Amino acid sequence: MKLKFTFIVILLFSAFSCEKMEDNYSKYLEQVKIYSPRITNLTAIEGLKTATLNWDNPQGSIAKKILIDFQDDSLMFETMVNTAVLNNLEIKAYTVTVYTLDEFGNRSVPTKIQIFPNGEE
Repeated sequence: MKLKFTFIVILLFSAFSCEKMEDNYSKYLEQVKIYSPRITNLTAIEGLKTATLNWDNPQGSIAKKILIDFQDDSLMFETMVNTAVLNNLEIKAYTVTVYTLDEFGNRSVPTKIQIFPNGEE
């Protein structure tokens, strides 16, 4: 009899203690983050110490700016352009990363491409 009573008390305590378990993560469910969408179809045409980049911009109005990072330098465009020319490049391999930025400056997931500008005319 005492064992049944102890079991029932433990069962009641465990049932009431589980009631607020979701309090640990419920605040995270309410905060839905919307990230700046990334560009697609990034291509490059290498030339004489230059590279011309082309891409497709994402749909919608979340993305506001374009940031291009290419190891030695970076370019910021205040509008949503879909092409850029990188000039005065050294003859070496570059990893070019293109981001979109939202109105708060948050970056999108990066889109990367490898380029190797040539030095011959």
